[in-house]
Amino acid sequence: QVLSRLIHSLPPSPGPCCQSQLHSKKMLARSRVLNALRQSKTRRGGGGFGSPKDHEPAWIENWTKERREGKDSLDWFFRAFNSTGIYEVFLKSSPRFYGFMVWSAIIGGYCWSRMWDHIWNYVNQGMLYAHCPYVYPIPDDDE
Repeated sequence: QVLSRLIHSLPPSPGPCCQSQLHSKKMLARSRVLNALRQSKTRRGGGGFGSPKDHEPAWIENWTKERREGKDSLDWFFRAFNSTGIYEVFLKSSPRFYGFMVWSAIIGGYCWSRMWDHIWNYVNQGMLYAHCPYVYPIPDDDE
């Protein structure tokens, strides 16, 4: 519809010598319309609200254009963390993230418990039952 209206709005050619000019005008109009439709399709079908292709409002995109790289006091930490690849391997997808959190909690809880057991053992050295050697009583001679 839009294409036919645009083509019909072009002025008629004055004669046969300008047929190629009319043809090029039609092609130009057609390509412009197709480009506009193609762009609107990608904009509509490219992602709605909440999709990865959805854009933030312009003021947020302008605000985030300024990169903090090299300006932050913890830049050394961010560079070290990014070089480990932990995010790409464990934290990028939800199932891997939850699995990483659960296993980290299990292993971390075990290590935390063992650490406090060792501290308790060190502080109470010689006062715990495990530190007192069992001495067998001398057998009684009933004879």
